[in-house]
Amino acid sequence: MEYFKRFVPKKDEDTKKNFSVWSYTRVSSKEQFDKNSSIENQIEANRRYAKLNNYEITEEFGGTYESAKKDDFRPEFKRLIEKVEKSRNRPFAILLFKMSRFSRSGASAIGLVDRLVKELGVHLIEVSSGHSTLTPRGEMAIIDSLSHAKKENLERLEIIVPFMQASLRSGKRFGICPVGYDHYGPRVQNEKFFAKHQRIEINKDGELLKEAWQWKLSGHYSDAQILGRLALRGLHLLPQKLSKIWRNPFYCGVLVSKMIDEPVKGKWQPLVTQDEFIKVQQILEGNPVGYQHNKEEIMRPLTRLVKCSDCKGYLVGYRIKKEKNDLHYYRCSKCRGVSVNAFTTPRAKRKGANDLFLDFLDNFTLPPAVAPLVKVQLTKLYEHFNDVGTDDDALKEQVAKLEKELKDLKIRHGLGKIDKETYDLAHEHLNKEMQAINKELSNVPPTISNLEKLLTTSLEKLQNLRQIWVAGDLDSKRRLHRTIFPDGIYYDVKKHCYLTEKINEFVRVSAELAQLSPEKEKGNFQDFLENSLSVARSGLEPETSGL
Repeated sequence: MEYFKRFVPKKDEDTKKNFSVWSYTRVSSKEQFDKNSSIENQIEANRRYAKLNNYEITEEFGGTYESAKKDDFRPEFKRLIEKVEKSRNRPFAILLFKMSRFSRSGASAIGLVDRLVKELGVHLIEVSSGHSTLTPRGEMAIIDSLSHAKKENLERLEIIVPFMQASLRSGKRFGICPVGYDHYGPRVQNEKFFAKHQRIEINKDGELLKEAWQWKLSGHYSDAQILGRLALRGLHLLPQKLSKIWRNPFYCGVLVSKMIDEPVKGKWQPLVTQDEFIKVQQILEGNPVGYQHNKEEIMRPLTRLVKCSDCKGYLVGYRIKKEKNDLHYYRCSKCRGVSVNAFTTPRAKRKGANDLFLDFLDNFTLPPAVAPLVKVQLTKLYEHFNDVGTDDDALKEQVAKLEKELKDLKIRHGLGKIDKETYDLAHEHLNKEMQAINKELSNVPPTISNLEKLLTTSLEKLQNLRQIWVAGDLDSKRRLHRTIFPDGIYYDVKKHCYLTEKINEFVRVSAELAQLSPEKEKGNFQDFLENSLSVARSGLEPETSGL
């Protein structure tokens, strides 16, 4: 029998020594990675275990932060598994400090362990306990560890998720804020944004984006033009980023999250109102990138401008195909009998809608003879209504004083002369004062350096409204519509005329001055400011960018 001992198969324990192994380490979050030495401790423990058991670590994986809830979203973990599958010289085992470092996905992780051991011949060794898949009992212990890790993860979620949902419903936000805002709070990475309680504030980029939203709302600027204007002011964005900004409800103060099933009002100052945000969405939906106007729309340029005077709904454009020519017309889809041809036809008793609109424009066209007088009076009006007497120099001095106090506060905190709680309270107080003053400064009317040039150009366009509309393409026509008639116009089918409730303030004032100018010989035109009550006392600024 002694002779036959040479034929007995050797056990794994007799052949395992001096095999190469791989090491895998990780932590769950960036905060853990930055603030503790867990990764270094795991690497050191794996190396120590390998040395004591005569293993040689030939490759190390991980060494970073990756959540173990889903294995497919861990780059280093995927690299480890893919290399095991593709490698010709597979390791004898993979060393892990604890099995929770391997995975917390439960059943899928157990299936992966079974495949590694039985199909690929690669074992797992838990360094902290010494358990391994080398023996059936050790394999069972490994599986129990993975099940416990899954259970532990579920228990954490049962506690953390409801707390996070409650915070979100109260209007708080988790994670990094979008462009234009600074996020202050107790868990931020940058020390200058530390605060006892969370607050989200508009920064300099946010002030620029606030203007960008208004440019978008005006309908006078494309995204490319807005990007160019922002770049000149120091804010550089990619087109894709700007597109995401337009579609993010955060900017109108609304919080949406996958963790809660309905939107809530956020605890931060919005850049636009909810109504303005909805209008931008309508602009985006109605004018997608690369959209080409078809022939029918060009023939009916008043679509989305003219409304029915009875039901206040828009007139809809239609086309009737005939043998020799086509008939284009507008009609109300709700009110019977409200219909008008787009063009004036030889047999028609009334003018077509397009020609009727040209006549309507003539009501706001400025006669060339009175243009110089209107320009003089508009200059006086602008200077009068924008002279509100705000002492902005004093406000600017106060801002400079507060900025110095903030700087001194940071220095004292940095030198350890005041504690963190005192610093937070003082910083918050100074910031509130700064915001109040900046809000007051924002109400100071802007000075137009090229007022004379702007008035000259605008008044020249007001003298040629008919020609501008006829010569313009469809986009130019619609831009003119939005500029002069921001709320549209109404068609009265009984009187066959257009009516409007609101027009561009600059156009309105210019038209009123043009009507009053012939009375100079009879009365006091230059004293218009003192004698007239037709113009409300408010800031006056030419609004003619769309003309």
